[in-house]
Amino acid sequence: MLLGKNMKKTLLFGILFFLLFLGIINQVNAHCPLCTGAVVASAAVANYYGLDISIIGLFVGAFSVSLGLWVGRVIKKRFIPFQTSLLVILSFLSTVIPSVLVVKSDSLYLPVLLFGAEGSVFNRVYLLDKLLLGSIIGGIVSVFAYWLHKHIKAVKGRVLFPFQGIVITLAFLMITGAILYFIL
Repeated sequence: MLLGKNMKKTLLFGILFFLLFLGIINQVNAHCPLCTGAVVASAAVANYYGLDISIIGLFVGAFSVSLGLWVGRVIKKRFIPFQTSLLVILSFLSTVIPSVLVVKSDSLYLPVLLFGAEGSVFNRVYLLDKLLLGSIIGGIVSVFAYWLHKHIKAVKGRVLFPFQGIVITLAFLMITGAILYFIL
């Protein structure tokens, strides 16, 4: 028996909730499930080929930001100020923090030896979790790619080519992933 009784109930509840959520959605304008799915597929490919955990974190961070942007666009009514931004932050934290706590990741040693006594804030060695670092970078890249897509759309009055948002996001993620691959 692969799944326990509680796991089967949880999985069934999740699938039913997802199907119910899909039934509520009428139209999505930006950062749709296709964008989100593309980011998840990229993370799966990175894991399959055994890439560094920071590169997988890059795609996890981008996925969580894309999901937050998508949910922010689905909810038409604004209940609180900065609702979409808060949803993006909540999505990022609720995706990345459990990932960091569950996934065994290497640490990156970051020596900060600027000035002051030994052990002071500016004169010590810090340990950074590679998954967390990659997720933060991925989130920033995803927000920038989304902003660039919206900027091009505003300046030109239309998208320049089909799936422009997906192409821009994945291009920036691949370039950033290549940089991380050679640096870390």
